[in-house]
Amino acid sequence: MNRLTIVTLGTGGEAFLTRGVEHALRSAKRLVLRTGRHPMTAFLQQENITYETLDALYDASEDFDAFNCDAAKKLIQMCEETPVCYAVSDAAFDTTVAAVRAQLPGSADVTVLPGVSHASRCLAMVEAATPSVRLYAASELDKAPHSPEEALLVTELFSRTCAGDCKLKLMELLPEDICIQLITGDEATGELTCREIPLYELDRQPGYDHLTAAYVPGVPMLNRSRYNMNDLVQVVTRLRAPDGCPWDREQTHESILPDLLEESYEYIQAVREEDIDHMYDELGDVLLQVAMQSEIAHEHGEFDILDVTSAICGKMIERHPHVFGQVKADTSEQVLENWEALKRQQRGLHSHADAMANVSTGLSPLLRASKVQKKAAKVGFDFDNAQDALKKVYEEADEVKENLESGKDPEEEIGDLFFSVVNVCRLCGKNPDIALFSAVEKFISRFRDMENAVKNAGKCVEDLTLSEMDVYWDAGKQNKQRL
Repeated sequence: MNRLTIVTLGTGGEAFLTRGVEHALRSAKRLVLRTGRHPMTAFLQQENITYETLDALYDASEDFDAFNCDAAKKLIQMCEETPVCYAVSDAAFDTTVAAVRAQLPGSADVTVLPGVSHASRCLAMVEAATPSVRLYAASELDKAPHSPEEALLVTELFSRTCAGDCKLKLMELLPEDICIQLITGDEATGELTCREIPLYELDRQPGYDHLTAAYVPGVPMLNRSRYNMNDLVQVVTRLRAPDGCPWDREQTHESILPDLLEESYEYIQAVREEDIDHMYDELGDVLLQVAMQSEIAHEHGEFDILDVTSAICGKMIERHPHVFGQVKADTSEQVLENWEALKRQQRGLHSHADAMANVSTGLSPLLRASKVQKKAAKVGFDFDNAQDALKKVYEEADEVKENLESGKDPEEEIGDLFFSVVNVCRLCGKNPDIALFSAVEKFISRFRDMENAVKNAGKCVEDLTLSEMDVYWDAGKQNKQRL
């Protein structure tokens, strides 16, 4: 295969040609331009440099992917016949160049000559441009990571739809009225102009083409009202700093454990009440606990937030071979079977009893009991239904009664009673922790109703007997049932 030389023309005229690129153009055995719709063609014609283009191939292609593939095949075929010089606006980012590289054999003789990129020209026009700028083609912005504190140059805003998609992506974290620099150009001459517009007008311009770009300045966290995970880590780090919050600095892994549990239950409550606003608010509180625990660990050299995200991502990839690998799992049951098998293998569990003992002791006793019962059920050691399990509850309650009447310590029997109640919950498809949490919330609500009713009657709860309070309690309960 003959040599393939890929050169960068830039997006302007001859003033932006490097000497190396100009020499390659003049000495090319066969010069191929990605498109003849480029300001450099005037220079080539003036200098009597013969060239051909891929415009006909582009016009015949159904989409960009087809064009890239066809262009790569055509260029490789040309190289079989003679050395080729292929000219594009920017060799580093051109998609046809990427397609050619993907199809070329490893021994191919390829040379790439850089030049003045369109991005360099755009940034040179922005007076407030910073040394650190992220660069994305508009078509790639939606799936690209973006830190709002970093400046950003978005190129190839070729259509109003494309500009609208970029605007919506940017406004996820940036103020809609932030001033950005819009760069537009003349396709015939390659001349660029730059002007300031608010972000919300990005898709309200008279025209768009491959020269259109936008420079978006970075916006500090305190100047925004939308934040991402990196912002949360910054907030927690600031709180824990020597000049941060005295209370937050004093916290340890152990001291904030109750907060983690409490926030989790509050999120559960929001879900059960279908309160969307409180769902994301409470979930944020849970996320704060994760960030705080990670920052405390980072300060002690134990781990950091990156270890946390790496652990869970790695675990999800490893335990979903039916998604990220070649294992087949068509049903939820198959997925769970594969999951359990992987966990047993990773943790060196050799029996079902080992699997039960491996259930985390950090769980609430009710939830741990439910998980242990599920593992026993996998080998058939289980009640047939909730009604049968309920009979065991009565049996255990009688044993508690016997202990109380005989003066024996009832703790073990009370534990058995709890365990039996968990069995009923599990066979009903209910979480025992949530069920108990809801019962407590219901008790508080009914007690408040009773207390208010007593006050409305001109009385005080502390002055009533239990039987007198029961009258108000039952009245409030009946009112709730009628509602």
